[in-house]
Amino acid sequence: MRVATESSVGPQQTDGNAHMNVRHIYALGVAGADVLSELAGVDDRYRATRSMGTFGAEHHITYLAEIHAGDVVAPRPLWVGRSSRAAHMLVLITNESTRMLAAVLELVIVHVDLGTRRPAPFPADVAASIDAGVAGTASLGFDLPLCGFMQVRGGPRAAVGAGGVSELG
Repeated sequence: MRVATESSVGPQQTDGNAHMNVRHIYALGVAGADVLSELAGVDDRYRATRSMGTFGAEHHITYLAEIHAGDVVAPRPLWVGRSSRAAHMLVLITNESTRMLAAVLELVIVHVDLGTRRPAPFPADVAASIDAGVAGTASLGFDLPLCGFMQVRGGPRAAVGAGGVSELG
């Protein structure tokens, strides 16, 4: 499973409860989702040359374990599914210091024409890259820790379950 980046949590990222604040957990998850999008070809060059991009349509964060100052964290982004105009992503935020799954950011993104600001189908090359990612996710061998309320319809989708793992093996 790809690690988008790894970083140590600083005291400025914690709150009055002495754990990592939600805004920093969200930012870490979004950074992981951005890396996954870029690997699929949706980057600054793509937006400039094709005049297309993605908009976030829905987000959900599940908190599973605390993250404290000094802990090393890593977002691990995965493709879950795709339709012609939308994709479902999951970012597992792992606490490398405790070897625990600390949080999950789940996203649905919509592919858009930046000229009209309306949904548009993914081009074939981007769709193929996402589909390969979905197939890779399906081969991981464990239930994805999905919230159960988000999905895209009408395209490839990784096998999903209500469970998941909380300790890294």
